[in-house]
Order: sequence, then structure tokens, then C-alpha cells
Amino acid sequence: MTTGDFVFDGDGSFPRDDHFKPIFNDDKNNSSITIGYLSKRSPRFSSMKEILAIIDGFLIDTDKLHLHPYVGQAREKDSLFKIYYIFKKLLLERSQPERACEFLDRHLRGNMIIKENDDVYAYRESTGFKPLVKGRDSRNSLFIVASENSLGTFLQDVNFEDIKPGQLLALNLNNGQEIISSLPITRTMLDPFEFVRESHAAAFINGKSVYEARKRMGKTQADFLGKEINIESAFAEPDYPRPMTLGFSTEYQRYHSNFVTSEGIINDRYDDTDHMTDFSEHVSKNKLLASKKSLKFVLKGSITGKKIASIQGTIQTGDTVKESVYYLRKAGAKSITVIVSYVPTVDGRQVGLYTHNRDLIAHKYVGTVPSIEALNQYIAKETGADSVFYNSPYILSKGIGISEQELWFPEWVRFLDYEAH
Repeated sequence: MTTGDFVFDGDGSFPRDDHFKPIFNDDKNNSSITIGYLSKRSPRFSSMKEILAIIDGFLIDTDKLHLHPYVGQAREKDSLFKIYYIFKKLLLERSQPERACEFLDRHLRGNMIIKENDDVYAYRESTGFKPLVKGRDSRNSLFIVASENSLGTFLQDVNFEDIKPGQLLALNLNNGQEIISSLPITRTMLDPFEFVRESHAAAFINGKSVYEARKRMGKTQADFLGKEINIESAFAEPDYPRPMTLGFSTEYQRYHSNFVTSEGIINDRYDDTDHMTDFSEHVSKNKLLASKKSLKFVLKGSITGKKIASIQGTIQTGDTVKESVYYLRKAGAKSITVIVSYVPTVDGRQVGLYTHNRDLIAHKYVGTVPSIEALNQYIAKETGADSVFYNSPYILSKGIGISEQELWFPEWVRFLDYEAH
């Protein structure tokens, strides 16, 4: 049990009331917040003695927590400590209660309560696996959260009601009880890559036009990067990011009036010998230029001496980007910025591939970079571009027009973000 700066615990029979009175009546204890944990078995995590966190239930999928972008100094701690640390980082430092709840939902089956200074936060995960109730007395002078729904039998002046699954409750002296986040109980999980590439541009998914979603992806990226980058033209590479490039170009002109909407890399769209041919799917090594079998044409007049952005749908092995950089440099581009419509690809399932993850250029950075900015710098160096800008889950979901919570990403990618966001 913890109240103010006092922490006390023990095994065996529960003490009599007079055991606690000296602590609660102590003049040095000016706290009105108390949390406690009573169990038939000893705490499963040693960290419960050093952090103000309680769980009723169990933790799942904890083996990769040490790779989480926000694990920081908790990397070597036990699973509960890691989850407590990351949850606090998302909730309090980054002020992202929905993300904090989503993170807990990935790893918790049951409830979790933490104390931070004079605030208590209680979360009931979205399956409702364990009961969690909140109560207040008729004078609004006593507020309780408990994983025990029979308390009303003993505290008849307290009105109890269930905390709904997926709700995060805050308790403090100023606001009493306040629901600060609610995850949907029934959640869909869509594959965002369907909007990026997998589905045909003319298709609709859940009533949403894929083509319009792709244009919005470009628009939201331009809105995010408009003040960060200085380019004169942007070209789609390969062909399928053309809607993203159109949306990007239209929005980017609002920030830079000298930006020119044009094409600089053209696929021969009239070649019908094999309409499925997409050289970007092959191991490239610049073969499009070296083999003289390219279906792509570079318009030097649109490139020479210009600051160019290459809009890439994804970066997987990195071969297509290296190829683009090669022939843009050869055409005399002054600088090359690579803008990626998709989030970092570190798991083949993200792009419908069942291949070795080690072949994906970003995979080796899992657990070693804390932000997308850092990853951008590494990938730019590897591909030869002047700069690289991946999309983030937040910006991508905004472009698609679907909540982040309804899109599937591997966990490391889901919580990797721009520091500025």
C-alpha cells in the first residue's frame, strides 16, 4: 500500500485497522491518494516494490518489449516495469492517452492502476477480462477505483458503477474522477498497405476511394513536410505513387510558389507486351540503365540542376530507391529527397511478403533507433539520397481517413514517430 511518501507491505493475514492509523494520521502524510494491492499470492514482478503500479490480470507478448522505441532506461527491467515506463511516457510525457491505452491493450489482459504524484490512472483493457469499478460518495469527498465489484455491500454510501472496457480513468483532487480516453470495444484492424498499393486505385474499401485516399496521403505528407524541405519538383517512382505525388504537389505549392508540378521519370505506358512488368520488384542493381531494357525514361530538362523529390510508395530492400538516386544523379539533379508514402517496412507481412525480414533495409534498425528522424538519416546514408522522409502511422492514417487504432502495424512501427509530433 502506498500513500504520499509512505510505502508498506507484508505477507500473511491482513493487519487490523489500527496498524494503518498512525500512517494516515501522520502530519508528514499530506496526501489524499492511496493505492493498494491485496492478493492471495506474492507479487509476480519484483518491480512492484519500486514502482507505483498494480495489475489485476496478466501480461502477454512481452518478449520484444526491450525493442520498443520508448523503452529507454527500462530496457533491462522486468516486463511490468517496461510496460509501466512506456505507458507513462506515452500518457504523461507525450500527452497521448489513446496511444497509451492502445499500448496497454497489446500487453495487458485485465486492469492496471498507477500512481503519479497526486494522480491515479486506472485502465480496463478492451476485452473486459477483469471487472473494474469506480465509486464516489454522496458528498463527492471519496473516490474509489477497485477491481472488486462487491464493495458496495460494505460501503453503502458509495455509488459504484462499472468502468467500461477500453476506458482510462484519472483520479485527482481537482477533477475527482474523469474518463480521459476510451478505446472502441469492437475494433477493426485494416491493412494500410491495401490503400498504399495492394488494392487497385479505382477500388473502394469500406466505402473509401483508394485513389482519393492516396491523394490525401500525399497531401498530408506535404502539409507535414512543407516547412521542413525545399524542393522544386516531385516525381512518382515507380508508377503507383502517382496519386500520392499529385496530392503532394498540389499541397506543397501552398508553401513554395516556385514548385513546379511536372513529370521527370516516365514509364512507357504504351508498352503492352507484359502489363504486369514492374522492374522495381526485381533485384535492380541499376539494371534498367545498364541493360538498356528499361521501360522508364528520364526527362533531363526537368531534373538537371533542380532540387528533386522522389515519391516512393515503400522502401523494402532499398534497390528501387538506389536505382532512382542513380539515374537522378546521372541526369544532374542538384539534390534528391526521398519521400516514402508508407511507414518503415521491417516485417514482410506489412507488404504481403513472406520473406526473410533481414532482407528489408530498415529491419536491422528495429530496437536501435528512437524516432523516425533517426531512421531517416540511416536510410538516406544507405541509399545515397540527400534525405529520406518515411511516413508515420499518424500521418498515414490521417491521409487514409481512418483512425490509427483501426490500422494494423507491427508494434515497433506503430509506436515509432517523429519527435516533433
